Amino acid sequence: MSVTPGIYRLIGCAVIAASVTVLTPSTAHTAESADVTLPDTRVTVHESSADSLKVTSYTVGNVAYLRRSAGFVKQAGYQEITVGPRGAKALAVPDSYDAGRDSVLLADLVANNGTKIRTVTKPSVAKFAHWSRNGGKAVLTTQRKNGTVWETTGFVVVDAVTKTARTVSVTGVDRAARFRWSPDGADVMAAYQGGTRFYGPDGAIRRTLAKTGTPAGGEDVFSPSGSTFTTWCPVTYTEHVCFWDRTSGRLAAKAAIRPKALLGWWDDKHIIAVVPSGNAYRVVVADLGGASRRVLADISAEDWNKKVYLSYTRR
Repeated sequence: MSVTPGIYRLIGCAVIAASVTVLTPSTAHTAESADVTLPDTRVTVHESSADSLKVTSYTVGNVAYLRRSAGFVKQAGYQEITVGPRGAKALAVPDSYDAGRDSVLLADLVANNGTKIRTVTKPSVAKFAHWSRNGGKAVLTTQRKNGTVWETTGFVVVDAVTKTARTVSVTGVDRAARFRWSPDGADVMAAYQGGTRFYGPDGAIRRTLAKTGTPAGGEDVFSPSGSTFTTWCPVTYTEHVCFWDRTSGRLAAKAAIRPKALLGWWDDKHIIAVVPSGNAYRVVVADLGGASRRVLADISAEDWNKKVYLSYTRR
């Protein structure tokens, strides 16, 4: 196993006590709540020890922060960090090439070590990491610049067990596609011409659902049961968020909500959405009808304009 020079920044436990309120362990029967202020922002996260998801990393523009036992720690040299299911591993994307190659850092957050894995060759990049539900692999979207616009060319699969990466070019891929796993990890899916397309591990087309709108929603567009997935509704709909039956491909529900972003699913009946709140924004748990049921975080307009993004991981 090779350890990169930046690994100690990534997995280190630097104390940021002035800006982070550390959660107090819960008792056997009582859920405890705490407010966590994210370093270098005015974002306040409202947490409970009973929650099945929590913020494990976040980015402000191209600067990434990782949650460790002492709080959130800024990770110099990394533009993106995504923690895997149950928090055992993380995948970090650096903000520059190394000897003409892009790469990822696969970090073991339990053993406190990591491995650098090369992905694509300059001028291509591999980013937007999404873990499979069993934590055994991650998929990243590969892009190449066309003028001033980054266009998708395919995907990279990182095997967390063998610590290797495999690049797959996808013919005819949607230029704005972003790849994510199906619930069973057998396929990847992405937007395709206003709909949704599923691909095999070799990039072969397996299924296309037309006119669903583009997939949307944080680390996982699928509900915890895997039965439903989320999209931005087609432009012909009045509603902005749509839910589709994974098996039949039929519309399951439409939410009367106009979020600025979707950050995934809370449970099978609720999603995590960023919505305007006065002159600022809130991250809320919303039901499939669009009604807000709980506030998860408060985000200032200034932080939102800096492109703050909260990454939630299921425990």
